[in-house]
Amino acid sequence: MKVLFGLNNDDTVKSIVKYYEETYKEKVEYKNVYYFKQAVQELTGGNYDRVVLLENLEKYPTNNQAQIDDFIFHNIDAMTDEFDAKKIVFIASDRRELGDEFLAKLFNIGVYTVLTGRDRTKSKTAQAINTPKMKKDVKQYYENSANKNVYSKVEVSEIEIQRIISYYQNQKGDTSKYVEIFDKIGAQYTNEQLRIIVGFLPASVKDFLKENSDRYNQVLVNVEVSPAPATPANNTVEGVKEVVTIEKQPEIIEKIVVKQQNTQAAVLTKVVEKEVVRNVYEVPKDYKKIVCMVGAPKVGTTFCINAISNALYKRDVKVGIVDLTKKRDTYTLYTYDNEGKRAIAAESMKYASNGLNEPLMYGKLSIYTGMPGEDRRQYDATKMLETISNNNSIVLLDCDFSTPVDYYRLAQEIYVIQDMDVLNVSLLTIFLREIKARGIPMNKVRVIINKHVKCALTAMDILNGIAVYSSPDLKMFDNLFVSSEMTYYTIPFEQENYVRYVEMMYKYTNTFKSFTDEFKASIEQIANVIYPLGVTKTSSGSSIVNKYKKNGGLNLFKKPKITEVKTASSGFEKVVE
Repeated sequence: MKVLFGLNNDDTVKSIVKYYEETYKEKVEYKNVYYFKQAVQELTGGNYDRVVLLENLEKYPTNNQAQIDDFIFHNIDAMTDEFDAKKIVFIASDRRELGDEFLAKLFNIGVYTVLTGRDRTKSKTAQAINTPKMKKDVKQYYENSANKNVYSKVEVSEIEIQRIISYYQNQKGDTSKYVEIFDKIGAQYTNEQLRIIVGFLPASVKDFLKENSDRYNQVLVNVEVSPAPATPANNTVEGVKEVVTIEKQPEIIEKIVVKQQNTQAAVLTKVVEKEVVRNVYEVPKDYKKIVCMVGAPKVGTTFCINAISNALYKRDVKVGIVDLTKKRDTYTLYTYDNEGKRAIAAESMKYASNGLNEPLMYGKLSIYTGMPGEDRRQYDATKMLETISNNNSIVLLDCDFSTPVDYYRLAQEIYVIQDMDVLNVSLLTIFLREIKARGIPMNKVRVIINKHVKCALTAMDILNGIAVYSSPDLKMFDNLFVSSEMTYYTIPFEQENYVRYVEMMYKYTNTFKSFTDEFKASIEQIANVIYPLGVTKTSSGSSIVNKYKKNGGLNLFKKPKITEVKTASSGFEKVVE
């Protein structure tokens, strides 16, 4: 039996394979992938007998569930071009139940084996691999939707329509490009979709196109004459949500994310090491990630960003640092010795906000900052991060507690920095409670404990403090997250590193070569999670597989236990027996 898994955690896969082999007395050859695009590529000539896919395989650059569903469906549909749909086992998220609209679409393209609710277990997964379900087994759940044409949708999202309207409005009445713009739009949509779009165009644009565009008039041929939907005065399409169905795949920019390995203990054998190096760290060329880092004053947020960026760009990873703090320490650090640098840095964020990439460059490192005290609300957050992300593989946002909330929405991960000073904990909990109340999911959050020292105050004590907001009078509490489930990392405090840091600031340099091995190993560990770099080297030169525990990660200077790991990462932890 040859199986392709897409479960985002190697230890979960090994546990299922072991159970299958013991139960069904059949050897399993397998490979695990970490994003849908890789699964599609692997099935081209891969000669697999089964495919097992977890719905929450990837992180998505949107919270719009309709768009996420469409993205997943089109990827699975692409797999069925290369592979028999009846041999796919789909492990649904906990919000699914047999018969819902999304699973009905999968049913109609031949994916019959779906595990939902309490069936999402190790034993049920193994059973599904051994004996996939037939159409007759599940048809009862989808009788109302069976045989419907899932491709016959005529839909355009609100975002697309608004973008097209804005594009015309940006011409400010200059009609010279109206026809060219419509021809470009026409090449991307069907006539049915164009008819929807046309209904929302400004009257002046439609009048001009009717007189000058053959393509426009072709679209309107044989269309019943009816009043066009009115565009609201504020130029949005909120008033016509019933007319336009919000669902289209161009709306999800495909971002490939290699999942971090979260385990309770590290498994180190030569076989595992070779397997991980070969399969896990094949980072795609178009890998992109936006990460926020934020903490109270003086906890070392900018210091952590500079150390992590240093570890990344010295490995030839293109990194962009975006300074969204009030103080703009990045501006001071990188421009102290040159008036020309100050001129470039001061305008770099404004340029990016207008779609122009003009950062202060240091090899593979791009710096985007501005003058201290400059109003950050003047920037177009979406446009700015789109510009910066298009020109860098990793974008590190240096934030403070007053940074506009849009940046936390647009980031895929939020690293909160906390030191050993318990007086800073309340400031951090107030911040977390505020962004949680404004719709930022707490599963984006990771914790870095900076300047960590071994003492009566443990790392878990700090996590417990951050996990719960309490009002100053201790009469109101708000649980922010479960501390035992929070991924966190520690950066050690060592006196010689402090000496190096003082000298570094005095000389305005940004090199960490002289820092201790333990410090550099901690930074490398975090850098590997943000952008998987491969295998970390210890001071003795031995290779350590990069797997991370929930309680702060693998300590590179302790002999790891060799044990069977039965826990799984986020997204599958509730379903393994």
